[in-house]
Amino acid sequence: MGRTLLLLIAIVATLVVLGSWDNRRQMQRVLDEGYATTAQIAGAQYQRKMPLAADGWRPRFVEQELSVDLTWQGKDGKTHTFRKVPISDSLARTIVNGDQVRLIPVPVKVLDDESAVPVITSDASARLASLQSWLAAAGYAALAGWAGFAAMTLLPRRGRGRRTITAAPAQPLPPKRTFVGLGLLVVGGFLAFSAWSAGRSADSVAMGGQEVTADIVDATPAKTGYSVRLAWKDGQGAVHHYGPIPISEAYWNKITQNGQLTVRQATVRYRPDEPQVRPLIVDDAPEQHWSTRLAMGAGLLLMMFGAAFFASGLRARRNVS
Repeated sequence: MGRTLLLLIAIVATLVVLGSWDNRRQMQRVLDEGYATTAQIAGAQYQRKMPLAADGWRPRFVEQELSVDLTWQGKDGKTHTFRKVPISDSLARTIVNGDQVRLIPVPVKVLDDESAVPVITSDASARLASLQSWLAAAGYAALAGWAGFAAMTLLPRRGRGRRTITAAPAQPLPPKRTFVGLGLLVVGGFLAFSAWSAGRSADSVAMGGQEVTADIVDATPAKTGYSVRLAWKDGQGAVHHYGPIPISEAYWNKITQNGQLTVRQATVRYRPDEPQVRPLIVDDAPEQHWSTRLAMGAGLLLMMFGAAFFASGLRARRNVS
């Protein structure tokens, strides 16, 4: 019973991780590629009992308690409607009074794409923070569930009641793919967690940072990639230094020629209240977002393959015994 419960927790938590990560990925895509307009709130619904939405054939996890329906006039001249757009608790408190919802216009970023969930710009920071919390909680629960399920499956069971001195048949060893599955789960979990941590830091800077022009002190190539060191002044005239900061190959090619630095300044965003947080180079942000999404996707894919290998190994062990 305990093993079945742990397996259920692991599977549900993994699905929540996948849903939260996909929401974050889609949200970042709309923020990067979408255009700003004004949408009208046309309705709202609570998602307590059914935190799911269907955009055509594609299911979507709705991580917030309340979602709204939005209508706007698109660049293509058509009226677009999107249902079940999640909103944070802080925004919900401003538009909900009891069972009544204020049908007010809100600033949004949108894509005229039926699969792209609109982002209410005034709610973007709170939603990103909420998604990071969901990813952290669900990720820890998934890792704990898979680890507990593996331990209860692989460790020998102890008999209950009085001890009897009888010779027990030797238990067959788990197939190699069971251990391969565990390894993939661990590696995938570590990779996904690292990508989540990097994305969380970048989101806090992108949404709450201050934009300044920084000097590129130097740019350095390395076997594992490229990096730069930056220096800039804040509003009080204090000089800040940060580096080395990893950059993409595309940005390296933009600021150098034949390995020599040719661009001496860059627009960056940084957190004045948290100077230890890595600043974000604005021109390199799309490439960095892509790298983070790729690492997160790879980690989750490894976890899925690991779960499949692990389950296959357990099934083979059960058939042998």
